[in-house]
Amino acid sequence: MARTKFSDLRDAVVAKPGATERLAALRVETLEEIRLYELRHGEAISQVELAGRLDVTQGAISKLEHSEDVRVSTLRQYLEALGARLELVAVFDDDARRVPVHLGKGSAA
Repeated sequence: MARTKFSDLRDAVVAKPGATERLAALRVETLEEIRLYELRHGEAISQVELAGRLDVTQGAISKLEHSEDVRVSTLRQYLEALGARLELVAVFDDDARRVPVHLGKGSAA
């Protein structure tokens, strides 16, 4: 069975008309929908290590990563432990407005 190098496959895909634009759009879409555990994996941090940073159990990290409803403060702490910050933006589809949202007194989201 013949094998094809990844670089050859990538070059073939990129050579197609419009491929660069389609790939860029898919990249943006993917980044808009990334899950918490994917962020953690991207930073090469285990659940155990992150739990230690947040002074919680590994099980609490797992539960958070699989939850469909997370408190903003909890999400902020999780992201800060990964070395990121949380920014909230209200998006108005009818006129394409994007408005930063700040929660609490004088604190950025």
